[in-house]
Amino acid sequence: MQYSWLPQERRQIIIREKPPVIISQKRFSRIQSNATQATKLEQQLRNEQRSQYEEQLRLGGEELLRQFGGRKLCITEEEECVRELSQQQKHKEEAARQSLEDSKASREEEQRRQRERIAKAQQLLEQLRPGPRELQCARLQSEVLGSINAQREVQMEFAKAKQLANERDKCIFQEQVINGIKEAQKNRSERCQQLGEHKRELLKAIAEREKERKLAKADEMATARQERERNQQQLKEHLTKMKETQTAKRHQRREEALASLAMSEQVQQRLQMLDEVEDTQCEVHNQAKGHLEQLKRDHARNRIQQRLRRNDQLAQNLAPRLHYSAGQDHARYERQLEEMRKARSAEQAKRQQQRQEAKTQRLNIQKQEKELVKASKQQAAQERQQAIELRLKNDLIQVQFKREQHQEHLRRMHELRQQLDKQVQQRHEEETRPGRNYNREAQLECLREDVFFFDYARQLMDEAQAKGHPLKPFIRAVGQYKNDNRIGAGIRIPPHLVTRLTMGRRTEGDSQAEKQPSETDDKEKTMSQEEAEHKKKITENLKKIEDFILAEAKLKEKK
Repeated sequence: MQYSWLPQERRQIIIREKPPVIISQKRFSRIQSNATQATKLEQQLRNEQRSQYEEQLRLGGEELLRQFGGRKLCITEEEECVRELSQQQKHKEEAARQSLEDSKASREEEQRRQRERIAKAQQLLEQLRPGPRELQCARLQSEVLGSINAQREVQMEFAKAKQLANERDKCIFQEQVINGIKEAQKNRSERCQQLGEHKRELLKAIAEREKERKLAKADEMATARQERERNQQQLKEHLTKMKETQTAKRHQRREEALASLAMSEQVQQRLQMLDEVEDTQCEVHNQAKGHLEQLKRDHARNRIQQRLRRNDQLAQNLAPRLHYSAGQDHARYERQLEEMRKARSAEQAKRQQQRQEAKTQRLNIQKQEKELVKASKQQAAQERQQAIELRLKNDLIQVQFKREQHQEHLRRMHELRQQLDKQVQQRHEEETRPGRNYNREAQLECLREDVFFFDYARQLMDEAQAKGHPLKPFIRAVGQYKNDNRIGAGIRIPPHLVTRLTMGRRTEGDSQAEKQPSETDDKEKTMSQEEAEHKKKITENLKKIEDFILAEAKLKEKK
């Protein structure tokens, strides 16, 4: 056995060959046949395909022989060219025919689409006109309101049915309540009867119970009386015993009190003796203390007298020196006082001089200020005079400018009036010129639009009334159209707004101008037949619309 910490020998790698496989001859032949099976199958399939191809060739050759019967199997080049040309011609004709058919069909389809687009555009334009567009909106609103009204009617019917059901349920509930009340009254009467019987039984039981309780109470009272007598007897015996014990205790306490009094007298005498001893000690101590204090006072008095004597002696020795120093101090004081007086007088003189200089300077400044104020007043007066003169000059220039401006305005107004007169004259000439009256055509076109609008509105209102839809949106649209186009409303101008100016175009409300006889006046007097028919149709449609409105109002009143 080898260990890892010991030196080991180098091992050599030994390669062992695999042992040979020994199989039987039968197994070897089976493996060999299985290995060559794929190649055999592939060869067999290839042989079968070759045989099938040869058979097809043979059958095709026999068929060709039967068809041609000894003729040549290949065609000539001319025949081949002719056949190709004929085929190409057929293809071209077929392509041309097909293209013609396709183009015709596409053209027809395009024309149909164009017609449909034009029709839709015309319909859309017709609907987008101011009148019919509003009517279409009114029709849609009417349909919506009709559906809302129908829904509201359904809801009302549902509410009525619900109310009937509630009333029916209420009646049923009332009947149930009445039956319940009757049943409750019946039950109550039965219960009262049962309660009466039960009450009588209870009273009977209570009376019996009361008798039993009285008997038991009498027995209890007898036993209690006996017990109370026994307790009283025991209490008397106990009281006698207590009295005897109390007398014995009282006698004992008296004896103890006498003994304690004797002891207290002895203690009192002893304390009195101690007090006398303490008093004598205090007297001796106080006498000694007073003697000591007297000695201290005498010693202090002697010491003070010695100090006073020493101070007097020192004063006598120092008297000449003190007199000399006092004279020097007085001289020095006089000298300082004189210097202070001189300094004060110099300061006062200087201050007086400064005050005088300041006063003179202030007077000079005031004088200069007065001169400046006087000069400024003079200058202000001069400037004021100049300003007045300049203002007068400006006012004069302004007046002249206003006058010139007014003259220029009058000149322009005169020129403008002349131009307007020329324009009015030119327009009058153009209107009186023989030809087509475009204003008349525009009025007729407006009338045609009005006729179409009211006719279309009448048709829609008729349809809506037949369907049961409300007419309020149509009424609103018709009223708005009448207000916008001023149908059925005349223009009345108050007298205070009538103008007398001859400038500009003449409008309704102007003063009467001098009329000149012309062909246009004759044409205006005679209304055309078409305009009369249009107005008649408009009035008829308006009457029918009013009839629809009245019918709807009556229907609402009935509801």
